[in-house]
Amino acid sequence: MKSTKFYLALPALGLAGLGPAHAQSDAERIAQLEARVATLEASGGGLSFGNSTTTVDFYGYVKADFIFDFGAELGNTTFGLVGLDGTQDDGDFFNATINQTRLGFRTTTPTQLGELGTQLEIDFYGASGAFGTGGSTEPRVRHANITLGGLRVGKYWTTFMPLSSYPITLDFQGVAGIPFARQEQIRYGFDFGESYTAEIALEDHNGDSDSPVLIGALAYDTDPLLLRASAIVGEVNDGLGGTEGVHGFNLSTTASLWQGATLDASYTYGEGIASYLVFLGDDVDSDGDAIKVQSAYVGLAQEIGENWTVRGIYGWRENDSGAAGDTETLQSVHLNAEYQIVENATVGIEYFHGERDTFGGGSFDVDRIQTSFQVNF
Repeated sequence: MKSTKFYLALPALGLAGLGPAHAQSDAERIAQLEARVATLEASGGGLSFGNSTTTVDFYGYVKADFIFDFGAELGNTTFGLVGLDGTQDDGDFFNATINQTRLGFRTTTPTQLGELGTQLEIDFYGASGAFGTGGSTEPRVRHANITLGGLRVGKYWTTFMPLSSYPITLDFQGVAGIPFARQEQIRYGFDFGESYTAEIALEDHNGDSDSPVLIGALAYDTDPLLLRASAIVGEVNDGLGGTEGVHGFNLSTTASLWQGATLDASYTYGEGIASYLVFLGDDVDSDGDAIKVQSAYVGLAQEIGENWTVRGIYGWRENDSGAAGDTETLQSVHLNAEYQIVENATVGIEYFHGERDTFGGGSFDVDRIQTSFQVNF
């Protein structure tokens, strides 16, 4: 996504130099101003604070979605899949939303300790029930963090999440089976060797816990291939007055297969980590024991010419235990195509099929057609 940068310069002008005793010719003043402008341009511009220069980068997009559900009404996103139980009205349903519209800005400031950065980003899924059929449009904070070198402090994507291998869907909810959360955290990352990156983080738990989780990740990243592994450990409240240990791991990859083709894939396994998967869920069962869960997804994207991209993505998730009405398996299929109208504007269409099976033997499914219009800035 391209962004628009705004630069403000406040050069310090010495008023004493304008008096008769220090009179300057027009040519001298112009030469000094040109030198200052050249210095600002060489440093990338910015808003001057003391001896440092801060660059402000505004970014985001406006997105409008028009949705038809067939069989049951899911709402603004496909999150309603986890609630399918046969009691929903049968039929065809239409919804529209602009809630995924996104606004953000970043700042960068050179310091003696390295580049100091900040980020604040919002979307409009802040209202109660915003993911359902009756949610209104209200802003919410997605990211708010500070970076300095390899250190990041604040709210950002969880380190457990395979962000670089995240397949693109028009639907905001995304693919069943992928780790997903934005959490308050303290993270440190560093590069070593020619292609390796390591990260370690202490994060606020995404579920019901009074303790943070510890997450580590290691990635091997080259131009045609990315391999990444992450692991999480911590504890969760068991609902009976005690706590239960939780742990899990994720393996992911992104690979360039042939001209214009990209493969994304991931596998996740753990105990008590359902709250870190995209459709959420209980971390412990009624006995207070951590629920085992495993999930996977695979997606293939193909560029066609200069303007078209088509994708096919399958996601799967299975819980090991639960009550009769609880989710045992989730499956999702996304087939989408996007056309780039102009440099910063796209239009897309997506077919979604979702299935939910319960421990009591219930099986439910739904289909969706979604069209999206998006302009980036």
